[in-house]
Amino acid sequence: MALVGEASRRFIARLNALLGKNVIVHTMKGKVYKGILYGFDQSTLSVVLTNVEEDGGTKHPLVFVTGHNLAEITVEESAIFDAKEFADFLVRHGGIALHQVRVYEDLNIVEVSRTVKVSKDGVEGAGPLAQKIYTLYREYLRKKGVGD
Repeated sequence: MALVGEASRRFIARLNALLGKNVIVHTMKGKVYKGILYGFDQSTLSVVLTNVEEDGGTKHPLVFVTGHNLAEITVEESAIFDAKEFADFLVRHGGIALHQVRVYEDLNIVEVSRTVKVSKDGVEGAGPLAQKIYTLYREYLRKKGVGD
């Protein structure tokens, strides 16, 4: 029974991670919408998209797709920053102790020693540890082909 709860939590965490991202939604009736995932209803799996373009080019500011009509959601852009991956990078390549690193998967954030936060937007914090994390963050992005 605990596995079902964990699987459900992971599913919702992944869906949360897609908020604000470009997605492609396919309906059961064959319609295709491209837009930004603005929100969803956890109980029905209905979704709200903004800045939407239909397959034929028609544009809408907002589209609601009910869960029973939802066939598939595809991520249109790949995430460059992955909190879990970056936490592993810190431990393996940065000499940061595992007990100092906490990952918030649903928010895609890494916290180091409760004083430094790292997200897709960069490094927040001050002092020598923050500077070290910032250097590692830039190295992580370079290895992913982003940055200088």
